Amino acid sequence: MTSKPAQPVALEADAPRPLPRLARPPSVADWIPTVSIPVDCEPAHFHEGLLQLVLYPEQSSSTILRAEILDDEQDPADHLDLAGGDAQTRCPLTGYTCVRRVRRRVLPNRPQFDWAMEQECLFYDKRGSEAGESEALVVLLPDFAQLDRDRGDQRLPYYHPQVYALAFRYLADHAGTSTSLRIDLVPLPSQPLLAPLPQNDRLFRTAQVLAKYAAKLCNGQAVGYQKRIHHDLLVGRTAVQDTYQRLKDKYQWMLHSWQESTDATKHVFEDVAIAAWLVTYWAEIYPDTEGKPPGGFVDVGCGNGLLVYILAAEGYSGYGFDLRERKSWASYTAPRPDLRVQSLNPVTLLPSALDHTDSEGASGSAESSDWPFPRDSFLIFNHADEMTPWCPLLAALTPGPRVGFLNIPCCLHELAGRFERQTYTIPAAFLADLPPSQIAADHPSADGSEAWRASLPDDLHPLLFPFYAAAPLSYSKPAAKGATSAAAASPTGDVSILGGRYHAYQLYLAHLTLRCDFVPAREALRIPSTKNFGLVGGRAPRSPGGTGRDQEDVRDEVRQLLAEVVRKGEWRARRPEGKAGERSGH
Repeated sequence: MTSKPAQPVALEADAPRPLPRLARPPSVADWIPTVSIPVDCEPAHFHEGLLQLVLYPEQSSSTILRAEILDDEQDPADHLDLAGGDAQTRCPLTGYTCVRRVRRRVLPNRPQFDWAMEQECLFYDKRGSEAGESEALVVLLPDFAQLDRDRGDQRLPYYHPQVYALAFRYLADHAGTSTSLRIDLVPLPSQPLLAPLPQNDRLFRTAQVLAKYAAKLCNGQAVGYQKRIHHDLLVGRTAVQDTYQRLKDKYQWMLHSWQESTDATKHVFEDVAIAAWLVTYWAEIYPDTEGKPPGGFVDVGCGNGLLVYILAAEGYSGYGFDLRERKSWASYTAPRPDLRVQSLNPVTLLPSALDHTDSEGASGSAESSDWPFPRDSFLIFNHADEMTPWCPLLAALTPGPRVGFLNIPCCLHELAGRFERQTYTIPAAFLADLPPSQIAADHPSADGSEAWRASLPDDLHPLLFPFYAAAPLSYSKPAAKGATSAAAASPTGDVSILGGRYHAYQLYLAHLTLRCDFVPAREALRIPSTKNFGLVGGRAPRSPGGTGRDQEDVRDEVRQLLAEVVRKGEWRARRPEGKAGERSGH
């Protein structure tokens, strides 16, 4: 039977091992012991866990957008003395040694209600512990002077506990048999508090939540926890979040005029988040066309059409289509987006493109009205169901060297039938064409992805690592010359990853993407959906003089894939609904 996790317990006002008063800035009140929770870790794990809490406060509170790190000083003890300096950045505690100082600016998730706040985060070790007792400490100090300068008052924002100072403490007894994480606080001078805090007080409940979350981080560090879901691999977090905030403020009126029966909050914010990611990503890959796909975008299976509307309103040309018109479509005005009722049957559409060659010798059908994707367009497949695996094939036959796509799978479909496999292997010949890393060098991730990349085996590309898969993970690397252990290596040179069906499906889609001559990369999108993995594809770079042969090879790959689907005879295209269904279409 699994034991229940430890819970924080309330502390009495006279709890042992009290903290000394803050010397600078001078505190007018003593620390109030608040809650304590058992932890199973060492002081170093405590500091690493609390560092995560300091760097990523949004993971502990949905009211926080992120923290911008203004300064990170290692071993600043010599500078944190009582002599001179800015009072807000000098906070020694008698008997403690400051080993790290982080200054951060915390940004609100709701800027219309909250405001930004700067804060000192001071990491301490205990000097000369008594009776062998060890202690570590992290003190959070709001910068009231900064609040006064920026706002004209010293009020703390809602997302921050209403306290003068907050301390996370690691306490171990002399035998080391009992270790705990404890939270003490100093009340605001304007809001004196009784000790102990009443357990129905909001501040006490906040301390309970923080203690549980901090304990989880510290215990995770002790057992070697590694983050599995990594965001911001392709574009920077700051740019995406800032764009999202701008678009959310601009289009949240849609919540009150939603025409569909679906959850307005989920769908509006999800499409806003996808639009924010696309706008940021396009700015990176299309700098010479003002951050816009040269051929526009096409949203396949656009559903309620909100994503198409947002992109159109932001000045991006393109269109979307679906099997039936939605009630929302008529409500989108100024500008009115291009939304169409249309079905897509790749089994009948692809052969005509394979037989066509444009004026530049490239496959596709730029001049044909039957081909739905313009030259150099960007394809969007957002939860496109059974159309999901067809995305790279359709992109492959779309003319132009700057074609790209974003594929966000929902249900697990193969080209024909359901995807049921628990493992998938990409042949080594295709892996050799992968670039060194999918993480852009000039866009280091804000959530530690560079460390994640460095921790991978030297011969394992980040694309192959199951950042969505549950442990345990089994990795079979390519066989080295002269290897004798068949269990430790794949004799074919292929890479096999046992990471669960969802990661196997990612590898399946990545293999299709490679077969269609696109370079695949993954992103965990910041959208309110459990299916938020996105596969991005861009044209593979061409070697001089090799364009014609490479393109014919791609067409042969598509022919082979299409022939296998036809042989199985399982593909059935959906027909448009309503009046459009009376007409046959692609």
